[in-house]
Amino acid sequence: MNKWPMPDKNRRRLFNLLLSFFKGELKEDFFHDSPYRKFYRKIYFETFKHLGFIQYILTSYLKKETPIESIAALTLGTAQILFLSDIPEYAAVNESVNLVKGKQKSLVNAVLRRIASNKEAILKQYSILYDFPEYFIDRWKNKFNNQEDFEKFLKSIHEKPEYYLLEVDTLKPTPYFEDFDKKRYYPMDINSQRIPLLYEVKNPQKILDCCAAPGGKTIILSKKYPESKITAMDKSRERLILLKNNIKNFSLENVTPILADFLDYKFNEKFDFILLDAPCTSLGTIRKHPEVVWLKNDKDINKMSKIQKRFLDKALSLLNNNGILIYSVCSLEKEEGINNINYIINKYKNVKLLKPTIPLNSEEKDFFYTPFHLSKGDGFFAAVLTKTE
Repeated sequence: MNKWPMPDKNRRRLFNLLLSFFKGELKEDFFHDSPYRKFYRKIYFETFKHLGFIQYILTSYLKKETPIESIAALTLGTAQILFLSDIPEYAAVNESVNLVKGKQKSLVNAVLRRIASNKEAILKQYSILYDFPEYFIDRWKNKFNNQEDFEKFLKSIHEKPEYYLLEVDTLKPTPYFEDFDKKRYYPMDINSQRIPLLYEVKNPQKILDCCAAPGGKTIILSKKYPESKITAMDKSRERLILLKNNIKNFSLENVTPILADFLDYKFNEKFDFILLDAPCTSLGTIRKHPEVVWLKNDKDINKMSKIQKRFLDKALSLLNNNGILIYSVCSLEKEEGINNINYIINKYKNVKLLKPTIPLNSEEKDFFYTPFHLSKGDGFFAAVLTKTE
């Protein structure tokens, strides 16, 4: 029996994903409807994890402008030849050739066979520095005082992601396992689980979860503060359906879901505790979504930072005096994290930074900060703020 069964239609799905990426139109497709989902995700992840190096290698084999279809097929084939040793090289070559038409077949065949025959020499050229866009290499390098620590950080990004469940009744993280009880557990990143619990808020009567869907943090708020009235808001109708399903599934009777844009919504009340898990670049999810660094750049980071400042301004206007605001983003970029907090502290003289009250596995003592080399979860930044009279 073939160790890696791979129906042609699903090989083409991977190919089409790469085509959409090279056209700037990538849409996630983790093959939820496929019995071979783990296999496809493995190829997808390895392709984007090593995309920079693959592109570097292909440029030495392609001497002239090459059709985008050939580039996609060559990228997919090269990833399998170099980084997926349990896939036979002949299968990687032949199936990649079958993805293109006409004269492109001979090109793809010739290049992949040369790469396969030179595999050992090619891998000797490998450096993790090739695996990421140059602008992120330059950006991240500035975080470290020496090359050794910097490369340790990069290597930690390539570590296999660890998946967790939230045990809803106890609010304890547990390693992910198949066929879990969906009435008892909720799939949620381990660092994401810590965000709503960063500060022990004393008897909040009214809580606002600004960007709540699909509802993981709302679940935690509801179970942690069962006597509180919780407003859970999201502007996405599809995601709000997921939130409502979680409210029903876990009997979150103190939660009221609202379909609305937080920035536009006219509130007629203020809150004692606000959780602002703000829109962000999601660069902190790179372990699970290696494509994200190829889809984002400085422009996206700066754009999100401006939006986040607007969210912070609005959230603070809704916070009662002596109330607590937790701001979080799934990103380690300073524009989305510490820079926004400094902006708020400088703008509002009655807003102060508080130290989280839970133990932190973090480089920072005043913030929740989870760089990849210190955590197995997603990369988060979070801060606790209060507003005085």
